[in-house]
Amino acid sequence: MIRSMKKIVSIIVSFAAVDQLASCTNDDPKKPGFEYMPNMYRSPSYETYSSNPNFADSMTARQPVNGTIARGDMIYNDYDRLPYTYPNTPEGYEAAGTGLRNPLVKDDNSLAEGKVLYTNFCGHCHGATGMGDGAVTKFNGPIPPAYNSDLLKNLSEGKMYHSITWGKNMMGSHASQVTPTQRWKIIMYVQTLQNPAGQTASATPADSTKNAGSTTKM
Repeated sequence: MIRSMKKIVSIIVSFAAVDQLASCTNDDPKKPGFEYMPNMYRSPSYETYSSNPNFADSMTARQPVNGTIARGDMIYNDYDRLPYTYPNTPEGYEAAGTGLRNPLVKDDNSLAEGKVLYTNFCGHCHGATGMGDGAVTKFNGPIPPAYNSDLLKNLSEGKMYHSITWGKNMMGSHASQVTPTQRWKIIMYVQTLQNPAGQTASATPADSTKNAGSTTKM
């Protein structure tokens, strides 16, 4: 019995050795020889500058079709191209509060779009009416203060923009989710929750968020 097992093991080892040697005899680096299930890990795509029989000019590298947008280059207007120069520091936050102004015209269309964006990206924490009662707070999540509270009702639009861009306290950055233009539209809508009478916050209010707890947002 032991002798038979040794014989079987010897045969298996011999076949494995032959297979390994056969895999090393091919001079073409793109054809490594025998492979176990190559389709599981070897891409069938053509190399960027290799010849391609599927096109009349045999070129694999093709020009993008008209209207193609490179990743990260979705631009809605020229304002979205501008860099954000205020740093993610307490000083940058204060400077944004005095130096940033909403460049957009406040109209019904912008407010309507701002409401949709707010619902999609903010309402789950801040609540549908900005009272800090979003769905996340129902499951022991952080509870943000209401926008019309003494803590936030006078928060300037520049500081709101800075908070959306960099994040603040428990709120993370939303720069990858909403464009600069979309941030300003969200702020337009937040101002209607912040001041229901329709008065927008001044640029340099006394900011009570300096002493707010770690759950404060925006």
